[in-house]
Amino acid sequence: MVIVLKQYTRNGFTAIDSLIGLTIISVFSLFYIHVTTQMNRNIDHSQRVMVVERKNYERTIHH
Repeated sequence: MVIVLKQYTRNGFTAIDSLIGLTIISVFSLFYIHVTTQMNRNIDHSQRVMVVERKNYERTIHH
């Protein structure tokens, strides 16, 4: 079976294909940004905990 695409059908297919590609790229970009932001928040929280624990440790050592 041979499918012959007319010009307007090809243009429609190209537009839909482009939209699908842009959607996939956008979804993965948003996922990457979300994961990076979450990792940075976790790192910031861990650093704050470390500073507090270090102060507690130093206070304990000096007394």
